[in-house]
Amino acid sequence: MSDGKMSMLFFEIGLVLTLVSCVLGPCGIQDWSIACAVVAGFLALGGIYLAFGSWTEEEPTENRQPVEESRVSPEEKPGSHAG
Repeated sequence: MSDGKMSMLFFEIGLVLTLVSCVLGPCGIQDWSIACAVVAGFLALGGIYLAFGSWTEEEPTENRQPVEESRVSPEEKPGSHAG
């Protein structure tokens, strides 16, 4: 798994833990709320570290066919005035 994908995974898990923390806090479950918030903070720092580390990493591209240029002559293109 590349660093970019790992940082996105950390981000998603951290986001879920943050939302859990936001729900548990007002319900009076303080210990679990604080634990979720602390773990989410560490995941955020780890995700930032991995994201900056993979900054120059090339994204994998799918096997796509190159798009052919249209075979419309300049006279036939909309917006061009040949005359």
